[in-house]
Amino acid sequence: MTAASLVESPVPLPGARAERELDWSSLTPVAAGLEAALVARAPGAHVGTPLVRKLAAQVSRLLGLDEHDSLAVDICARVRDVGMIGLPDYVILSTGALSADDQALLNRHPVIGSELLQSLSTMAAAAAIVRAHHERWDGAGYPDGLRGEAIPLASRVVAVCDAFVALATDRPERRGVGAEGALEYVRRHRGSQFDPRIADCLVAAITGRDERPRRVLTQDARPRDERPPDPRHAAPARVRDLRTALARFDVVPAFAPACERALAAPMVIGTDRRSAMVRAIESDIGLTLAVLRRAQSLPGRTEVANVADAVALLSHNEITTAIASLPRAAFPWHTNFDALLLRCRLHSLAVARAVERLAHMTKPFDAEDLVAAALLHDVGKLLLARARPDYVPPTSARCTPEEGARQEQRELGVDHASLGGLLLERWGLPEGLVNAVFRHHRAKSGGEPASLVRLGDMVAHHAQGNAVDRTAMLRLAADWELPLEALRDAVFDQPQAPSPRRRADPSPLSTRETEVLRLVADGQRDVEIAADLHLSVSTVRSHLHNVHAKLEVASRTQAVIRASEMAWI
Repeated sequence: MTAASLVESPVPLPGARAERELDWSSLTPVAAGLEAALVARAPGAHVGTPLVRKLAAQVSRLLGLDEHDSLAVDICARVRDVGMIGLPDYVILSTGALSADDQALLNRHPVIGSELLQSLSTMAAAAAIVRAHHERWDGAGYPDGLRGEAIPLASRVVAVCDAFVALATDRPERRGVGAEGALEYVRRHRGSQFDPRIADCLVAAITGRDERPRRVLTQDARPRDERPPDPRHAAPARVRDLRTALARFDVVPAFAPACERALAAPMVIGTDRRSAMVRAIESDIGLTLAVLRRAQSLPGRTEVANVADAVALLSHNEITTAIASLPRAAFPWHTNFDALLLRCRLHSLAVARAVERLAHMTKPFDAEDLVAAALLHDVGKLLLARARPDYVPPTSARCTPEEGARQEQRELGVDHASLGGLLLERWGLPEGLVNAVFRHHRAKSGGEPASLVRLGDMVAHHAQGNAVDRTAMLRLAADWELPLEALRDAVFDQPQAPSPRRRADPSPLSTRETEVLRLVADGQRDVEIAADLHLSVSTVRSHLHNVHAKLEVASRTQAVIRASEMAWI
């Protein structure tokens, strides 16, 4: 589902004419004060609020809400849990499973928050939407059991964003299931717990599909400020060179050492076969492209946007065939194209390391997809080199990456990011990957994957002593809620930083089985896990039995070790 299908017509918030005339911006200072009070009283209850607000703003945009209604959503997101202030310490500061009575007390926070807001004349308009932010689309929520459209729209928006953040991120009492697991939950409960249209908007916001990547690469579909100069207005020789190169550029050569390592990877002793294969393929742009393109041709496949998933789906024979068919860059690498390919490879690996580290800290998306985008982000430079043998990328030591892209547009009529997106689209790679490459110098918001690739590109350039737009780099880091110290450490340690655990195989465990095993790894007993996940003890044990069977282990300790080694928990 694209953003175009999500936005039919703006949906006004329900309420009287007087409420529509309310200036929600006037409530912002009071909301900020209440938010500060909640941070002081129960910091753990507020930790997810910045991300909830960010997601709610993106969902509001996809719904087509006007500024008035978007502000109402934001106010609700900020003060939704203010009722926690009225709960006892042993409930809001607990780091373990709550008893049934304590859980019932915790579930009163929407009512307490509503009453608190109602007592403040300036905030009374927000009371109803805060009270309803735990209602469910099917009427099974609390405190009033409202159903469907009877739930205020702002409450429905905040409910799905709040649930996503709560599931995806770590809490003191449990490990988060990550963005992928949380998205699966939202999709599964679309139409029951969540308003289906709003759930679709959240999925679009998280996956980045609200940018409509395929249309944005069509000249007439681009926003005016994102369109490269029309090739028809460029010099005829430039257009002819680019068209010819685009038609003929169907494969990126690979370096022989990378091919040899990839072909030998299954014979490596003492390492996981698939993990060794993934690392070998990701060491080379040509190998990465060849394997990803081969994976798109599998019958009945879904979009494959990263090397780990491609290796998991392809047979060993299919991988070796894709690798063996590639042209090799001969050593010593002395041609201009080979030299550029080598520079792009080294820089792409540095960006991939940076993106992987940043993704590990922010946990917004599947890091594997981001690594693939980072590895391919400069592939358009290779096409420019094929079209113009005298092409030399703008010197990074003298100009920022964004200035370099603008210089390419002035001199060549198009920039390498646009061409990279066109190439990946022509080769049938997934839309999210296409968009991340196309927008890696344009992305300005912390809500899209391309902006994390852009930030990783800046980190790599800055670590290498090249020029970067430091103001833009700090702004993107702030959007992703990265402290300045974390960004500093990423820049300083980036060339030598070890990668976090990377999954080489898709996990065979369901989302619920993963949740249960994570709690086992945290040392919780069956009865504690059952209370934490609102399951029966017998159901917990049934999940663990399935885990043992799927992982082919005999004990819980072995299951935790196996899942940890494979980065599944």
